[in-house]
Amino acid sequence: MVHVLSRLQDAERYCLGCFACESVCPIKVVSVHSDDGFFRCAVDAGKCIDCGRCVKVCPQLEHASMNASEPEFYAYTSDDASLEMSSSGGAFFTLAKWILSKGGYVCGALYGEDMEVVYKTTRNLKTVERMRGTKLVCSDMRGAYNEVAILLRAGKTVLFSGLPCHVAALKKFVGPQERLYTVDVLCSGVPSKKVYRKYLEEVSMGKRVTALSFDDKCMPAGAVGVEFMDGADHRSKVIDDDPYRAALDCNLSKDAACIDCLFTSFPRPGDVTLGDFHECDRLFRSLDWCVGVNSVLVNNGGKGREMLDVLRGNSAFFKKVDLGFFKRSKDFNPDRERNPMVPRFYHMLRRGHSVSKSVKYCLQGLHDVGLTGFWRVPNYGGDLTYYALYKVLSDLGLETVLIEACNPEAQGGAPLGPSRLETKYPWFDIAPWYTDTEKQREINDKVYAIMVGSDQVWNPALINHNIVGCYTLDFSEPWRNTVAYSSSFGSSKYVVDTEEKEEHVRLMRRIAHVSVRESSGVDICAQFGIKAKHVLDPVMLCDQRHYMDLLKKSTMRYPDRFALCFVRHVGAHLNPFRLYEELGVEVISIAGPDIDLCKEYPYLMMNAGTVENWLAALIKCEYLLTDSFHAVALAIVLRKPFIAVYGSMSEETGIDRFTSLLGMFGLEDRFFETSDEAFDSGILSKPIDFDKVGKRLDEYRKDSMRWLKQSLEFW
Repeated sequence: MVHVLSRLQDAERYCLGCFACESVCPIKVVSVHSDDGFFRCAVDAGKCIDCGRCVKVCPQLEHASMNASEPEFYAYTSDDASLEMSSSGGAFFTLAKWILSKGGYVCGALYGEDMEVVYKTTRNLKTVERMRGTKLVCSDMRGAYNEVAILLRAGKTVLFSGLPCHVAALKKFVGPQERLYTVDVLCSGVPSKKVYRKYLEEVSMGKRVTALSFDDKCMPAGAVGVEFMDGADHRSKVIDDDPYRAALDCNLSKDAACIDCLFTSFPRPGDVTLGDFHECDRLFRSLDWCVGVNSVLVNNGGKGREMLDVLRGNSAFFKKVDLGFFKRSKDFNPDRERNPMVPRFYHMLRRGHSVSKSVKYCLQGLHDVGLTGFWRVPNYGGDLTYYALYKVLSDLGLETVLIEACNPEAQGGAPLGPSRLETKYPWFDIAPWYTDTEKQREINDKVYAIMVGSDQVWNPALINHNIVGCYTLDFSEPWRNTVAYSSSFGSSKYVVDTEEKEEHVRLMRRIAHVSVRESSGVDICAQFGIKAKHVLDPVMLCDQRHYMDLLKKSTMRYPDRFALCFVRHVGAHLNPFRLYEELGVEVISIAGPDIDLCKEYPYLMMNAGTVENWLAALIKCEYLLTDSFHAVALAIVLRKPFIAVYGSMSEETGIDRFTSLLGMFGLEDRFFETSDEAFDSGILSKPIDFDKVGKRLDEYRKDSMRWLKQSLEFW
């Protein structure tokens, strides 16, 4: 079975949304719908009779024109008294009146009552007047082809004015017609209707928009005129450097079919081609370009020449111009470049950002927050805590870019993203990689706040001395807002007293807003004259719906019932065999990602492989035994009964992170040196009051979120 959609896919071409296939289908199994704001065809293949008409009429699959490959080019201004109502030289209106005077009909695009652009066929001059002017939006062709075909079969003359792809589609739909005159307009591509509707909502400010003026000769380049009703009053305004227009000019909002357009070059599909004559003042010094000048391409010696004669006889200015001048203009653009920021543009719109902000951020490479820290460590908890913070900021409506630590001695190019996190960050939310701190300062001009995140980012005993400065934001400028959220020293005291300490402390003092993960961090900061706030780890702040999204990408199959032993450090402090004996359910032991499973250990462990698989085990297990801080934090969030053990951990090696966390929720009695000690204490028979814990968690969340929002200074 061959139908238009299959042929388009085979040819690796995009649907134009021209409605020709829907209009020609005899049994109505082809339909056109809106996909992300663009018209797209769909076929009910089960009902298709394989007549092939949709394939034959599609201009994307086969387009041939007998028009001139080197058309004549003219500059034109009408002598009509109503020229001021046209966006340029009035050529279309002159031709339309000529057709009407012959008893013919005009088919063209106009704004409907709801400011949607539709094609209408008419003999009414007032309706034709509404067809004047540039309309930069997807137009609905539904019904237009059949209306024109019916008139032509009745022996009527029709002037059709539209996009070149629509002209090509109409010609294939009706076949050769002596009474059909066609005008294709110079088109740089059409933007999404979804973008258009959102833009209208923004510029209207709650009022009803009644008219839009693009490419108006009385306005500066890039400006858009808006008319709207304010109560009973009719008002207007001009938007300079309009974002909707900028998105179109920079190929941000265009249809993919427009980027690979088949109709931008020669021969053109229409008998004549009309557009605005840009830069006409560079050729004609005495011509007042504010009056409006059309570009006119005469594409054939028949109807094209006939329409040219009509224009010549109704002109205030008419002059032939060398075609080379047109070819160098922006209107002749057979090779359109794809804008790499298109995915980000629609990503931001889907997230609820305005058209204005989305365009600005995409074209200028801006973000709200620059986030650095352990966002790509090969560690389940570390990866998840940064993913959680990224999502927290996202839920606040902020666009975040992830910043890699600058390491002048790094070899081999930019580091890879998080190796354990299968759910990748969008490429446009990862900053360029720098090996020079001074060069990295460029980020200050691309964000409104710079943040260092959670985990042991302030533990100089753990971090390479080349990059420790990045986690105290050494690349931030004094005038840029800086924030540390839930940062940790990894110990109850500052563990390293080296010659770098003074510089490390100096940089911490520069951070405008400081919060720490452990209560002891507040005391350490106080010793250095830094006021710090104790807040939740990001994994406890993040909305659980993001964890459910990660769960969908888990590839590990777990039993219906099981207990989990997550092993961060292998040792006798964890005894999964005893857990099985005490609970009577299967126990799955998962190793931390840095444990070499090729070695022999007292108990078997499996490799979860990804953050998603590790998180799935935590979500689905009935009980948790672990020496992992982040596993305990998630158990509290997920309401999973747990036992936490510290083994050989000390104040110098991070035991404080557990005592601080458990103390916040009154769960100190769940913390033991070994799991055997825990089992002997009878802790398994002591349930956790998760309602009480949940209330505290809600309070801490509100407090932490309040501090974060105030520190970011966006509100």
